[in-house]
Amino acid sequence: MSSRFTALFGSALMVVTLAACVSAPESSDPDHQAVEPVAPGRDIDHFVLVDCLLPGQIRQLGTGMTYLSPRRMVKSTKSDCAIRGGEFVLFDRSDYANALAALLPKARAGDPVAQTYVGEIYEKGLGLPAPDYTSAADWYRRAAEQNHAPAQINLGSLYERGLGVPTDKARALDLYRRASGLTEDRLIFESRLKAEREAFQREIEVRNRVAAALRAQLQQAKAATRSTQLPGDTAAPAAPKPKTPQLTPMTTPPQIDPTQLQRQAQSQALDAKSEAERIEKELHAIEQLKRNEGEASGKAAQLGKLELARREQRRSLLDTSFQLSQIQ
Repeated sequence: MSSRFTALFGSALMVVTLAACVSAPESSDPDHQAVEPVAPGRDIDHFVLVDCLLPGQIRQLGTGMTYLSPRRMVKSTKSDCAIRGGEFVLFDRSDYANALAALLPKARAGDPVAQTYVGEIYEKGLGLPAPDYTSAADWYRRAAEQNHAPAQINLGSLYERGLGVPTDKARALDLYRRASGLTEDRLIFESRLKAEREAFQREIEVRNRVAAALRAQLQQAKAATRSTQLPGDTAAPAAPKPKTPQLTPMTTPPQIDPTQLQRQAQSQALDAKSEAERIEKELHAIEQLKRNEGEASGKAAQLGKLELARREQRRSLLDTSFQLSQIQ
């Protein structure tokens, strides 16, 4: 009786685990909706994009079993992430001098996103005298060990080129394979790719909405600045009147410094460009896998679908980066 119960319990647990892995986010899920359009007059936190780690959701399997889904990483505004109870990592690419100091505490605490960003700073030498590939490899390794795909791609690239680590093509291919999800079951791979496509579409919507709001807010801020600098009326001055206290209308929203808005636009343009560069690395990794896996492995179709998805994402990110760079 005990062994039968154990077998049944094990089967149920396996089903729950599989469901947690393959469940794609539903479009009706409020936690997966893009942020609302940013209204003029909001504070600067409504224009700052962050990597937001949302809490897991309690989902039902069948009629009598529930489970907690994994936590989800989404691109959101700083204020929206806080409202939804998420934890966020901010990489201000318009201020590389202070970015490393801001990211290191989270990276040392074990956050894989922060660790990957720190690795990128060292690899590219952002705000540093020169690149430090050894430190970059160390931080990428910490995040890769937590199965963070971007870190696995970046670390694999270092192994392939022999930067900061010994040249090891086999190690690079293994990291590329893990990042691509080719080690998983086909059903899980297909479901994960579908969920990633949906999540990326929401991310682009968020980026574009915030970009449009930034452009509108910046135009409004500049117009308000110009209006305060216009020369006074050149007509004959009227007779002096007794001074009366002036009341400031409470409905007038506070203006944000145009410099802050331009800084956010620059940071987000660089963020989208950097993400496109990371996908370019992933496309290179896919090419390497296609050469080594071959048709016989049965992975060719999966690699083709992954390549198509990544190329579409890269184009979208480069377009978004260009649009943000035009905000003046």
